[in-house]
Amino acid sequence: MQVVPIPLRNAYDHVNYLLACAETREAAAVDPYDVERVLGEAKARGLSVTAILNTHEHWDHAGKNAAMKAQTGAAVMAPRAAAGTLEGLDRLLVDGDAVAVGAESVTVRAVPGHTMASIAFLGEADGAPFLIAGDTLFGAGVGNCGYGGHAPTLYETITMLGGLPDATRVYPGHDYLKRNLGFTLSVEPGNAAALALAERMEGKPYFTTLGEERGINSFLRLGSPGIRENLPELAEGADERAVFLALRKRRDHW
Repeated sequence: MQVVPIPLRNAYDHVNYLLACAETREAAAVDPYDVERVLGEAKARGLSVTAILNTHEHWDHAGKNAAMKAQTGAAVMAPRAAAGTLEGLDRLLVDGDAVAVGAESVTVRAVPGHTMASIAFLGEADGAPFLIAGDTLFGAGVGNCGYGGHAPTLYETITMLGGLPDATRVYPGHDYLKRNLGFTLSVEPGNAAALALAERMEGKPYFTTLGEERGINSFLRLGSPGIRENLPELAEGADERAVFLALRKRRDHW
């Protein structure tokens, strides 16, 4: 499987993706927001878009399904839990499903929290695992819960994703890495890994591994004394769930 990131450089810092099969030249478009840009990238690479995959129901991820399908005839696949919100779905996806892309496939993981319908896609490219994370896990951050989500559920989801191998490449739905590094440094000023990455960023998208996230993402560093010291609202002896919820609240207003 080949992962083709398409950074849109728009007001929302979207990153669209093509998942491509080298053997059949078929591809799945993930959360296509800029239909023409995605189709142009597919054409340039000699790919035929045969599937449209949605990670969740928000308009900026699933709102262009009909336009993409009209130009490609591709099957639209989205979380079963979003069926009451989205229309024109050809397949409803649940945790553990395999989605074929040509001769290859990705696996669906339920990742509720940003929305209660959210899913992610796990696969392998060039011998290493990858995670198409939608708006659940970002570079140095996690999704907000203000538009149909639930922060305690997101904590459980991020804890689960934190168990994936270090080599797992994280492909989020938006390129928020730079600003999220700023948040990390605001709650953990002594985080050398976050500072080093922030200093070497050159304005082009960088996709972290989960191993890197463990060093720079405050939501995966809940036991850090430095973070706890900068959350005075925490009760003494607060558990990691409480730290996560305090961080999510802080990020909402940061």
